[in-house]
Amino acid sequence: MEHTNSNLPVIMYIHGFRSGSNGSKREQLQKHFEGRYRVIAPEVDADPEASLAKINGIIAKEHPQIIVGTSLGGWMTIMCESDNAFRVVVNPSLYPKDTLAQWKGEDLEYFCPRLDGVQTYRLTDETLNKYNRYDVMQAIMNKRENIYALCSTQDELLGTSHLDALKPLIPAEHLTIADNFSHRCSDAGMTHLFDILDAIAVV
Repeated sequence: MEHTNSNLPVIMYIHGFRSGSNGSKREQLQKHFEGRYRVIAPEVDADPEASLAKINGIIAKEHPQIIVGTSLGGWMTIMCESDNAFRVVVNPSLYPKDTLAQWKGEDLEYFCPRLDGVQTYRLTDETLNKYNRYDVMQAIMNKRENIYALCSTQDELLGTSHLDALKPLIPAEHLTIADNFSHRCSDAGMTHLFDILDAIAVV
C-alpha cells in the first residue's frame, strides 16, 4: 500500500469510484516522488460516511502534507478533515449523488484488484441519499486557499460541470484547465498533475 520510509512526509491519494488503493495512479505517484514523499492510499467505496471516517482516521495518524483525489476521490479530498494539507483534485465529482445515480442497482466490477478482496459493488438509494448531508460548495469556499484543481474540458463523464463550479470559488492561479485528457486522467493528465504537485511540494 505504501513505501516504508516513515521519515518522509506523506502524500495521501484518494482513488475514484470503482477503483482501489493499488491502482495505477498510486503507483505513478510513488514512482514520481520516490525518496521525497511516502504515498499512502486508503481503500474506499461510494459510501461517503464510511469512506470519510476511514480517511479522517488515517489523516489524524499520518498528517499528510498533500491530499490528492480523482473523480469521487476529489469530492472526498474536499470534504475530509485536515487543517493544513494542500488538497489537489482532478476532475472532481462535485455532484456525486446525481453522477453516480446512473449506475444504481447494477453489480459493478472494480477496475483493479481490490486489497479488501471485494470485486463488485452495488449502489443503493441509501448510499446515494447520504450525499444530501454534505455541502461541498461550502467546503470549497472554506478551504479555497488550500485547494488546487485540474479539470479537463474533455471529461466524458462530468462535461464541464466541475470546471463551471470551481471557477468562481477558488483562486484562478489554483485552477488548471486542460483539453488533452479524459475523465480518468491518464498520460497527459498525469503530466499536468505532476506539474501541480511539484509546484506545491515542499521537498
